[in-house]
Amino acid sequence: MQPIVALSFLGLATLGAVACGGDERRTTEPPSPVAVASVILSPTTATLVVGTVSEFTATARDSAGKTLTGRDVVWTTTDPMVAWVSDVGEAKGEGEGSVTITATIEGVSASAVVSVAAAVPTGTPVTFASIVTGGAHSCALTSSGAAYCWGRGESGQLGAPPPTTQCILDVGPLACSAYPVSVGGGLSFSLLTAGGAHTCGLTSDGSAWCWGRNNSGQLGDGSNTSRFAPVAVATGLKFASIDAGGEHTCALTSGGAAYCWGRNTRGQLGDGMSTARSSPTPVSGGLTFRSITAGGFAGVGGPGNDHTCALASNGAAYCWGDNEAGQLGQFTSDLNAHAVPAPVAGDGRYSAITAGLGRHTCALSLAGTASCWGQNSFGALGNGNTSNSSAPVAVSGGYTFARLVAGGFIGHTCGVTSSGVTTCWGDNERGQAGDASTNNRLQPVRVKGELPFVELDAGFSHTCGRTATGSVYCWGAGAAGQLGTGLAKDRAVPGRVVGKP
Repeated sequence: MQPIVALSFLGLATLGAVACGGDERRTTEPPSPVAVASVILSPTTATLVVGTVSEFTATARDSAGKTLTGRDVVWTTTDPMVAWVSDVGEAKGEGEGSVTITATIEGVSASAVVSVAAAVPTGTPVTFASIVTGGAHSCALTSSGAAYCWGRGESGQLGAPPPTTQCILDVGPLACSAYPVSVGGGLSFSLLTAGGAHTCGLTSDGSAWCWGRNNSGQLGDGSNTSRFAPVAVATGLKFASIDAGGEHTCALTSGGAAYCWGRNTRGQLGDGMSTARSSPTPVSGGLTFRSITAGGFAGVGGPGNDHTCALASNGAAYCWGDNEAGQLGQFTSDLNAHAVPAPVAGDGRYSAITAGLGRHTCALSLAGTASCWGQNSFGALGNGNTSNSSAPVAVSGGYTFARLVAGGFIGHTCGVTSSGVTTCWGDNERGQAGDASTNNRLQPVRVKGELPFVELDAGFSHTCGRTATGSVYCWGAGAAGQLGTGLAKDRAVPGRVVGKP
C-alpha cells in the first residue's frame, strides 16, 4: 500500500509544479447530446385481431440520418379501448376499430396506424340491472330478476352444468363460458353475490339460495356436495343481505342479526369456534349490523384465508377471521383464529366496508374518503407504498368516493368517485386496474374509457362495472371467460359483456 500512496503524492506534486509554471489546464465538458431530427417507426401499419399483440420499434436519427441510441421513447395510443400500447412498444388489440400508435423521442414523433378486427363474432351487447364478481366468474341480474353467470364453471358456480367449452388455465383445461349463461331453477332474485367458486342469491321474500363449490359447506344446504343449480340454504331465516367470501358465506336479517356458514379454520364464521358449518350459524357477541362483507380466497390444500367484516348501526367497523396480513385492522397480524367480532382500530365511523377476495379490507368514511388495511404487497391499500398495515391507512389522491370494492388474491381495489370517475389500484398483472397497462399501481389510477359506472365489483384478478343504462364492462384476467366478452383473454381496459352470437 505504501508505494501507491507515495506515487499519489508524487503525482499531486508534479501537477502542482506544472500549474505554477503557467500551463493552463481546463476541465473539458462533455459534448451536448446530438439532437433528434427524426423518428423511424416500424412497422408503419399493422392489423391485429382482438387479444393479439404486435411489437413496434422506434429509432431516433440525427440530421445526417445516423442512428442515435439510448434515447427514451414515450408511447401513446389514440384509443386504448381499441388498442393500447405498453411502455416498450407492444400494442394489443382490445376492440374492433382503428387507432394511431405514436412514438415520441425528445419531442419528435412518428406514428403507425393499427386496425383491429374481432377474433370471433362478439355477439349482441346485453344489459343488466346488477353485477357481481367471484374468483374467476361473474354473474348479473336482469331487471326481472333472472340470473346469468359466465367464466369458470367446473364446480357449478355458473348455476348450470359445466360448459362444454374448455379454457386453458394455469391449473389445466377447465369448463368455462365466455358468454353469460342462464342460471337454472327458474328463480327470480333480488340480489346476487359471488365468492371464490360459489354463488348465492336472495329472492324477493329473503330466502337464500346458493350454488357451486361446497367443499366446506359454503352453500349452507346442510351438505358438502357441490351443486350445479341453486339449492335452498337450510334455514327458516329470511335475509336482507348476503355476501360470499372465498369458502364461506354471511348474511344479515332485516333486524341486523348476522349468520355465517362454510369454512371456519380461522374463525371467519364468528361463532367463537373454528369448526366448519354447513348451515347458517349465528355470529357471537350479540351485535347487530347494517352491512356485512365476506372476504378471503379459497384455500385449496391449505387453511383458507377468509375473513369477515361488518358495520354496526353507528358506523363502527368490526372484523373477525384470518389476520395473517393485518386485514382485521386491529393493530396486529398473526396466524391465530379470531373467532368473534372485534372493533377495527381507531374511532372511525364508516358508510361502507368491503373485504377483498384476498387479505385486505377497505372502507369509506361518512364523508366518502377511503382507507384500507391488510396486505399491501402490490399496493392494494393505495397509500403509495407496499408495506402491510394492521390499522386503517388513508388512500392517496384526495378522492371522495361513492362506491368502493376490494378484490384480488394479493389485492386490488377500485372505486367510483362522487363525480363518476372510476379509479383502481394495487395488483395489475392481468390488467385489473383498467388503465391500459399491466404495471402494479400503488395509488389510484383512472380506468380507461371514462365510462360512467354506477356499480362495481372486483374478483380475484378481474373487475366489472355497470352503467346506469345497464351496460356491463369487465377488465383484467379473462382466461376463464370471466370478462364475458366472448373471448377467453385478458383485457387491460374495459370490454363490454355480450350475449352469444
